[in-house]
Amino acid sequence: MRVSRSRFLFFGVGGVSLVVFVVSMVFAGEIYDYTDTVDGVNLPQVDAVVCLAGGRGRIAVAGDIWYRYWELAHSPRVGVQRRAEVPVLYLSGMGERASLQTVKALVRPGVVGVLEASRVVIETESVNTVENARWLARYGRARAWRRILLVTSRYHMKRARLIFGQVLAKGAPMEIETMSVYQEPFEPGEWREDYHGIRVTLTEYFKWLYYRSIIYQVQPE
Repeated sequence: MRVSRSRFLFFGVGGVSLVVFVVSMVFAGEIYDYTDTVDGVNLPQVDAVVCLAGGRGRIAVAGDIWYRYWELAHSPRVGVQRRAEVPVLYLSGMGERASLQTVKALVRPGVVGVLEASRVVIETESVNTVENARWLARYGRARAWRRILLVTSRYHMKRARLIFGQVLAKGAPMEIETMSVYQEPFEPGEWREDYHGIRVTLTEYFKWLYYRSIIYQVQPE
């Protein structure tokens, strides 16, 4: 029995797609194989808490982290190491309509009470992680920043750290500390059990493969 060329191509492409999917399901968890430099207890002195605002819940967590720095700088308690300077809360990729009121609507009431406009930078131009890094580099180097704390979702951190490291390595390098936002189902043992977890993880995995490849190297402008 003859098999038409179109049917052969259909099953051939379908077979390849199935293989790619299965292999990706096995190896995509690689994106979670990253250890943050900050554990949430001992906060290093930084010039800015940099939040990549593209994911749900990131701004709220970044606001909480920033608030802990504010508390350390204003703590009256004996034995607590006080910080002379509160870092900037830098929000990257917020969109052109974002404002301070937008930010305040996304953080806890306790943070809103002490979050002054002079301590918030709302970057509205970038639309992807490479642009996030490039805009941060321009702003931070103009102000002689030496260290930042990068905040993003756990599934995104490995790629974000790679890109920021490449972009910020040129010129006047900035040291990068990291703290991931933990969200369900984006955990090593959970993402395969949820459709949204699978979709986001596989998408991020293919992006990770692309950005870490020798074909593409992120360069600063």
